[in-house]
Order: sequence, then C-alpha cells, then structure tokens
Amino acid sequence: MGDREGPRLVSSTALWRGNRRPAQVVQVSQLEQDFQRAPQQGESGSLPFDTEYSRWLEEHTIHINELRTAVNSHASDPELRSIVDNVIAHYDEVYRMKANAAKGNVEHLLSGMWKTPAERCFMWIGDFRPSLLLKLLGNQLEPLSEQQLLAIKNLQLSSYNGEDALSQGMQALEQSLVETLANGSPFTDGIPGDVGNMGQMAKAMEKLRVLEGFLVQADHLRRQALQQMYRILTTRQSARALLAINGYFSRLRALSSLCLTRPREQ
Repeated sequence: MGDREGPRLVSSTALWRGNRRPAQVVQVSQLEQDFQRAPQQGESGSLPFDTEYSRWLEEHTIHINELRTAVNSHASDPELRSIVDNVIAHYDEVYRMKANAAKGNVEHLLSGMWKTPAERCFMWIGDFRPSLLLKLLGNQLEPLSEQQLLAIKNLQLSSYNGEDALSQGMQALEQSLVETLANGSPFTDGIPGDVGNMGQMAKAMEKLRVLEGFLVQADHLRRQALQQMYRILTTRQSARALLAINGYFSRLRALSSLCLTRPREQ
C-alpha cells in the first residue's frame, strides 16, 4: 500500500504565532454580517458531514465483518491482505471527509457532536489519540519479534511526541485567545456596532482560523499510526489489530447506549 504524503507536523506554536498572513482591516458592518451568518452556516454545515460519517460507519462495519470472516476461516494471505488494504483505505476516506468538512465548520468536528457521548468524553483534537492504537494491541497479537517490538516502541514514542506538540499548541492558542478576549471593555459588552469590541472579536476570529490546521495534523498522526502499524506487523497480525481496534470503539459506542438508557436517580 503506497503512502500518501501528509501535512508535516509543525512546532507547537507556529500555527498561531505569525506563520500566517496578518488579518486585514475588517469593516465593522461586514464583520457584524459575518457574526449574524455564522450560526446558520454552522447548523447547515454540520448535517452533511454527520450523514457522511453515518454512511462511512455502516460501510466500515461491512469491511470489518468481511475481515472477521476471513480471519476465522483462515483465508489465504493474498486474500486477507486485500481485505486489510480495504479497511486501511477506508480509514483514509474518513480523514479526507473530515479535512473537507473542516474548511467550513471545524468547530463542529472538534466538538465531537458527530460521535456518541462516551466517545466524546475521551476525544483529543477531533478524535482518538494515535497512541491509543498501540495500547489497544496488548495481548491481541501473536508473539512479536524483537524488530517488531522496537519498531512499535519507536512508533509509540513518535506518536506521544506528536500529540504533545499539538496539545501544547492548543494550550498556547487558548492562552492567546483568553488574553485577546479579556481585553474587552465590560461597559460595552453586547452593544451592537461597538467598534472596540468588534475589533477585538475580529482578532479572536483570526486566531480561531488555525483550528483547522490542528485538526488536519491530528488526523495525519492518526492516519500515520495506522499505516506504520500495518508496515510493522504481518498481514495476519494487522488483521487482528484492526479487529481489536474496531472492537474497542464498538464497545465504547455500546457503552453510550447503555448510559443513555440507564434509570436516572430522582
């Protein structure tokens, strides 16, 4: 399976510190119109992705069932490899979908409202942590060779480093946003057309534009972890790993259903 070139991970603060063009002067009237349109765009923009993701999840279940059947029936290596390739390619598809959706509504993807409540509790920048994949393998695989163990250890380290860099970048963005929003006048909050606060909000909106970059890079780490895992493991080990990963997320979604239907204390 060929590796597509993904976005290169930048330093944790480069996305919000001057690596983008400074915002141009925004007319207050135009900015007010943008604020008024934002809720409508957010509501309409989320639905197509949610529908796409539901369809993707249904197709993913079909691929996983096919993979499970092949493993249980001891299919030949070429047959099993073809099915594993299809599962990996299908994961690539959801990342392409998210990248396209993020261009118009990255806040919806980061909120996790397209996932179940239990999944949202453990989200990291719009989905699962890449290092989680390696933890899920555990005892699910056959004994690994020393070379495989070393490769997985290095992959785990690179995943941790990538997660840490992006997490620090998000923290720096949050701090920068807090400083920007805290400088407003409490005496003019909510007054339509206030030039001071509108200028402040324009700066805040400009900072939020980098969120798309954080999401795309986090998805790149997730995608890279899957692809590197596939290169390290044998075909049958990869098949079992994919089944273990799917089993975890299936049980997490089932846990959400149980939590929603449990009796509530009065």
